[in-house]
Amino acid sequence: MVNKVKISVYYTPECPKDPVVEEIKKAVEEAGLKDYELEEILLASDEEAAQHRVLGVPTVRINGVDVDPSFEDKGVYTSTCSRIYKWAGKYHDYPPKGMIVEALRRVLSTSG
Repeated sequence: MVNKVKISVYYTPECPKDPVVEEIKKAVEEAGLKDYELEEILLASDEEAAQHRVLGVPTVRINGVDVDPSFEDKGVYTSTCSRIYKWAGKYHDYPPKGMIVEALRRVLSTSG
């Protein structure tokens, strides 16, 4: 069983973290997760995005794994507010609660 879940949010001033953090809090509650760490990482440049292997912001990872199951690292890293998430047939500017809940359940079921 996972001792602690680490949720990382990568963002920039142009692409704020607040709506993403709200979705994460709702998802954590829905998933019944009690022990977790929320890490908020402000990216100042494309160089920092490359260091963290971020393809665009916002990016959310759980224990280092991207929440988007269709995520594919193409090696082009950027700190621009350019990431789009497709969930339940709709497009979103940040990962919606349902996607985060599913990602949490995947991580929790494969650990331990």
